[in-house]
Amino acid sequence: MKRNISFLLFIILTILISCKKDTDTTNLPTGTTPDYTTRVRASASGFVTNENDLPVSGAVVKMGISSATTDSKGYFSFTDVDVVKQSATVTVEYGGYFKGIKTFIAEEGKTVFFRLKLLRKNITGTFTATAGGTISLTNGLQINFPVNAVKNATTGAPYSGVVAVAAQWIDPTSGELNAIMPGDLRAVNANGYMNQLTTYGMAAVEMTGTGGELLQIADGKEASLKMNIPSGIAASAPASIPLWYFDEAKGLWMEEGIATKTGNTYSGSVSHFSFWNADLGYPYVYFNATITNSAGVAV
Repeated sequence: MKRNISFLLFIILTILISCKKDTDTTNLPTGTTPDYTTRVRASASGFVTNENDLPVSGAVVKMGISSATTDSKGYFSFTDVDVVKQSATVTVEYGGYFKGIKTFIAEEGKTVFFRLKLLRKNITGTFTATAGGTISLTNGLQINFPVNAVKNATTGAPYSGVVAVAAQWIDPTSGELNAIMPGDLRAVNANGYMNQLTTYGMAAVEMTGTGGELLQIADGKEASLKMNIPSGIAASAPASIPLWYFDEAKGLWMEEGIATKTGNTYSGSVSHFSFWNADLGYPYVYFNATITNSAGVAV
């Protein structure tokens, strides 16, 4: 199984739930609310690659208020940076690609390591904002835009010109999911509690205007988003599932909306674009352990 799960306790919980299909999840603990204020000093390093697994040189990497640039091998490092403990982030920016973002729980004085694989911003189609339109990818990702539903993301002014759409579907069964997806599958549900997610598909979408300006869906409007469910997980896919968007500022997924299952696809409405995710959320508990051998030495 190629599903990527961040924490051991969540794996145990998932096994227990899957072993008893009629489990009543209404009595599971609600969990805790996110902590955005506690800060620590931590370190991080890693490698950045492109869609062909080649090193990305010259990418800008940010952690807290610090920034670095990847070398010829795609390597970066940070030492002793002030970050939010519960949801510290490392963000990679490189021209022509979606942001690569990893979230982690920072420990004082400790170092984390990442491998990030960037998603190229392929322009998959265009439409005129005043007429609306549909953008479709060969992997089944489809986005439908209604008429007069686009605004300038910076100024909020209505936009009426040609819209270029860059979109990528992220396969939830991919062995590279952890390297590609933003965050770490931790989330905040609609009630404000921390959740751990099981993903059934993700999408990255960005709109730009003829002048390269960043666009967004207009206030009061919604676009429809459709994603295929891979055959390997279609049988376990529920009839409806929460939608979550990735909040770059908080480093966590946020619940917003519902997708419904038709055949082997999920469809739902979204009011803005970034990374979107169709996931089941479970109560989250942070589990921290040190693995040692028989001599008591850390492995």
